[in-house]
Amino acid sequence: MRKNGFTLVEVLVGVVVGLIIVAGVYGVMVLTQRTSANLGRRVVTQQDTRLVLDFMASEIRMASFNPSMSGDTWINSTTTGAIDACSNVKAVITVPTPTVANRGILYADANNLFIAMDLGPEGSPPTYGIIGDADNEFIFYSYNAATQAVRRSISCGGNQAILGGDLPGTRIYNNAVTPSALPLFQYFDRTGTELTGTINVPAIRRIRINIAAETKDVDPATQQRKRMIYSTDVLVRNHAVFMPNF
Repeated sequence: MRKNGFTLVEVLVGVVVGLIIVAGVYGVMVLTQRTSANLGRRVVTQQDTRLVLDFMASEIRMASFNPSMSGDTWINSTTTGAIDACSNVKAVITVPTPTVANRGILYADANNLFIAMDLGPEGSPPTYGIIGDADNEFIFYSYNAATQAVRRSISCGGNQAILGGDLPGTRIYNNAVTPSALPLFQYFDRTGTELTGTINVPAIRRIRINIAAETKDVDPATQQRKRMIYSTDVLVRNHAVFMPNF
């Protein structure tokens, strides 16, 4: 009686074809896993950076806020008692003495922005007009290349890293962006012309915040971190109110 079956050659061919199919499926799974991991790292970095950009923009937008419209408000901002209120802001902010003519943008350069606003009434009866007697009326943002972090210092608060540095998830590299360093802040006047060199603070109408961020972890395949650049523009309308001639 004749028996049907596979020859040794047929079995070997079947095994080889099966191994090729398994290897192909495994390769697709590994690629999918790597793509998912890379996407996850990018999403974390994007979420971290956009959250900080939105937070910074909301505060910088309030620069020069002064409900009383009183020029005396900014005179008060240069006195030792006001500017050193609560947490002794000058101890954590190394900037020149603020200029009254600059109103609520007390100091501005590529990597530092020192702003002030009158957020709360004080006295009896409560009135506006003194900067530094309430939380967050002085805010100083800076980028530190050594720590690779954007830092925020506030009155009645302290000095805190808000992105990068030792924080998980995202690295900041504004000082190492090809072909040149990326400033944390750029300033523009009412015509849209960028203000460079020593910033003419009264002329500022728009501030651009730039953050060059990298994923915290490297891509195992390339051994490189993915770098992304994010920017947002802030119109400082309160500041413009006090500078009609610029």
